[in-house]
Parts: sequence; structure tokens; C-alpha cells
Amino acid sequence: MSSPLSFQGLSTGLQTDAYVNAILQQEGQPVQAMIAQQTLNTQSIAAYQSIQTDMTALSTSFATLNGTSFGAQTVTSSDSTNAYVTATATGATLGNYDIQVSQTATAGRISPTLSGGVPTNLAVADPLATSIFTGTTASFAVEGTDGTIKTLTLGSGQNSLSGLRDAINASGAGVQATIINTGSGTNPYQLVVTATSTGTGKTNGVVTLADVTTGGAVNTLGITAGTVDSMTSPTTLTGGLTSGTGDVAQNALFSVNGIQLTRTSNVVTDAVSGLTLTLKQGGQTSPTILTVATDTATITSAMQDVVSKYNALLHDFTSASASGGPLYGNSVARSLLSQIRTAITGLPSGLPSSATYTSAGGVGVAINQDGTLSLDTAAFQAALAKDPTSVKNVFAFSGTSTSAAVQFYQGGSATTTGDVAFNITSYVPNGAVSGTFTVNGTPYTLSGTSGLLVGQTGTPLEGLILNVSGTGTGTLTLSRGVGQAVQDLVTSMTASTTGQLAEIIQSVTDANTRLAQQISDGQARLAQRKLVLQAQFAQMEAVVGQLQTVGASLTKLG
Repeated sequence: MSSPLSFQGLSTGLQTDAYVNAILQQEGQPVQAMIAQQTLNTQSIAAYQSIQTDMTALSTSFATLNGTSFGAQTVTSSDSTNAYVTATATGATLGNYDIQVSQTATAGRISPTLSGGVPTNLAVADPLATSIFTGTTASFAVEGTDGTIKTLTLGSGQNSLSGLRDAINASGAGVQATIINTGSGTNPYQLVVTATSTGTGKTNGVVTLADVTTGGAVNTLGITAGTVDSMTSPTTLTGGLTSGTGDVAQNALFSVNGIQLTRTSNVVTDAVSGLTLTLKQGGQTSPTILTVATDTATITSAMQDVVSKYNALLHDFTSASASGGPLYGNSVARSLLSQIRTAITGLPSGLPSSATYTSAGGVGVAINQDGTLSLDTAAFQAALAKDPTSVKNVFAFSGTSTSAAVQFYQGGSATTTGDVAFNITSYVPNGAVSGTFTVNGTPYTLSGTSGLLVGQTGTPLEGLILNVSGTGTGTLTLSRGVGQAVQDLVTSMTASTTGQLAEIIQSVTDANTRLAQQISDGQARLAQRKLVLQAQFAQMEAVVGQLQTVGASLTKLG
């Protein structure tokens, strides 16, 4: 419906449009109030989402601190050139380690035999054009130091050194074939077949390549004849070309604190718990002293990140809660922040009072007058130097055991804290393990395999993981550090469907949806009301005009 033509004031001299707008403004106040509320709701949602993001960032920062950062360690070496060995450490026992490398592990291989510097086998003038066998096909078998034997058959289209190389690499054998261009001599292109892993393996370090063509060798590369028990699934290989004396693989030989060790790899992760050694060169005549220490710089940086993430959360909350802000006077938001602040500044649940450190404040974390956190780095690093484990226990979920047979590995948000008595009644190495754990007088039976026990869901031991190495009795002391408490809180608050923040955001979003419909309905009513008012004022102007005309006529008659 179109609006009536406006000839406002022609008869009455009144600005009728202004009167219409004034009436609509008065009648439209409820709609304006809903629009204002909708805007405030939208700002509240953005503020809650920002707080949720900040909470998640704080939780992630604590997870990093409790996880990799507290395990960070430095390794310094008495050898400034790192000629023989280097190392990294995570969770290793602090102290000195003497490492002496006699020989490094090598990979077995087959390479051309040289006579006067000239290859007598495995070499051609052209890797693509020079034929390497007579006849239409040739069959080969290859075995790396892992003991896996593979066969391959070359057709006429593969009758070249490149064809043999590609077939070996596609066979699935534990070797890698390469062609080296020496750039000199009549046969500069040489084939080298190298085991993909170091160490002597299952073949005493020997790699074998054999011509297993029916009727005998047909190749021109000097690959001698051999036999396999099956062309499709071979398990034995006899004969053939094998690694020369200088190409037989060897294991690494080295010592740690005077104990002689051997490994098949030069990267050694199992000699010392938490310490990874990289052996670089053998023939060492005196040991390298490696010193493992707490990486205070990395841990301090992670702790400072926690402080920064909390202060960012506080800043966003304070800005949103200031007078005129979308969360001004909002007790729910204030409660959420208060819970997190209390968790950080409170005492870890279950931590013995005898611990060296029992609170974040005790290791240099302070709360300022404006509510922000600050870190006294000197005090924090001094605490790390004195008792790094105790500092970690202030923040992380920790556990200690009175029995060497039971070691704490991990706890969860539902895991109890305090003392838990245990009795490991059954243990089979690499087999079944079971035991009874008593929490507040109630026994719980746990069963597992391979030395691993996991707490059952729905019990006070839910989330608990233990490493078991034998039978015996003792007591576990479990503690939830303040960092873990914050992680648990944030997980609960920000859960996608059940978290308090998610419920609040959804509630406000639903309110805005209802407001949007109410605003739309109200605006439609106002639009209709405007048409009615315009029509009424137009009618008034017409009536006044008619009366004015009649009055003028009567005046003339008088």
C-alpha cells in the first residue's frame, strides 16, 4: 500500500509529517528498547566468546608448562666441537654422564670392486643404453641386513642399469639402490646397493645381490649366480654377490659411565632413560662428559606465558565489565574469573604439607593490587634450582609411590587426590597385571597388561595411569596442581554443549533470535500505524480546507 500524498499545512498550516513522526517515535519506544537490548546481547556474546578464547589459551599454556616445559632439560658437553657424540634430554636424571664412542653403526652395502681404481663389476658406460643381460629376461634376488629376501624379473624394456636400480627399489627389500656417476673411466656409472638400516641385523651385516635366472647368470655386471627356495615368497638365498670386507655393516660400540654397550643405530634412546644420544664418530680415546641440567630458561618462559595469558583474560573481562560495558554488573562472568583466580592462587589438592613448595606464590607468582599476576623470575629460577620436581608438582598433576614397583604416569580431571593404598597381587612380565587400590576405605580392583594399569571410568581412579614392574604393597600420594586445576575448570566451563559458557552464549543467542522476531513484528506494526496516521492527517487537511471554503463563501454573502 503506497503512502498518501502529503500536502501538509496547506489548510491548517501544521507540519503533519512531524506530528506523525513524533507519534511513531513515542509508540516505537518498546521497539527501540528491544533493538538496544539486541545490540547489548550481541556485544555480550562477543565478550563471552573473547573470555572463552582467553580461558582456552590459558589452559593450553598451563598444559604446555605441565607437559613438555617442566621436562625441558639442557645438555652441555665437555667437547666443544661435539666431534663424537651429542645428546638431548627430557626427563633424564640430572647429573653427569661419561660417553666414549669406539665405533659408530654403519649400513651394509654392495659396491663395485675396484682394481687399480677401475670398477670390475656393477659399472656401465650408459645407465640407460648399455644392456646388462643377454636374452629376453633376467631374474635377481636381493637381501638386506634385515633378512628380507625379494626377487625381481627384468624384461627387455628394463635391460639397463637404471632398470635394475628401479626394480630393486620397488621390490620392498630393505635396501636402496643408487647409481653414482664418477665422471671418469669407460664405465663411470656404478651401482651401489645399501641397506636401509644400520647395524649387522639378521645377516651379520652382509647385503646380497644374486642372479637367479633359471639356467644360471645371464647378466654382464659381474653379479654371480645364486638360488632361492621360491621366486614368489623366498625365505633363503644362497650364492650371489655379497658385501666386500669394507662394506659389511657394524654395530655401534660405546660406553656410558664405564658400561660397554652396543646398538644397531647411532641414535640411541634406550641407554639412559630420558637421554637421546647421537653417535657421530668412533675411535674416541677419552670420554665426553655430558651434563644434564634443568632448562630453567624454557620453563621460566613457559611460566611467564601462563602469567601473560591470565592477564589477557583479566584485561578482557575488566574491559567488558566496566561501566557501560556489555558485562557491567554481570555476576556470572565475575564468578567464572573468580574460580580461575582462586584455583591459581590456592593450594594444590592432595599435595603434602611437607613438600618443598606448596603454592604458586611460594615459587614467585604474585597477584598485584590490580588483580594481574606477575612472576619474580629470580625467585622462580631459584626454586627450580633447589627442587624442580617440587615446583612442577605445584602446577601439574603428580604422584609419588612408596614402592619402586609402582610408578605414577598420569592423572586426569576425575582422578582422586591424597593417599591411595595399593597391593599389586599379580604381575607377569609383558603379561597380565592386577591389584587392589583403596580410596577412602573403598577397594577398587584394577587389571591390565604389559605393566600398565588404568583407572576405571566412574571410579575415583578414573584417568589414573600407572606403570607396574612387580608385585608389592605401598601408598600412592596423588596431587592435583593448580595448573591442572585450571585446566579442569576451563574444560568444564568451555565444553561445547554442557559448559557454562556455552550455555550462557546459547541462552543469549536464543534471546536475540526471539528479539529479532519481536522487533520485526513491532516494526511492521509501526509501518502500518504510519499509513493510518498519514491518512488521518490528510483527511483532516481536506476537512479543514472544505470548512475554510465554506467560511469564505459566507463572508462574501455578508
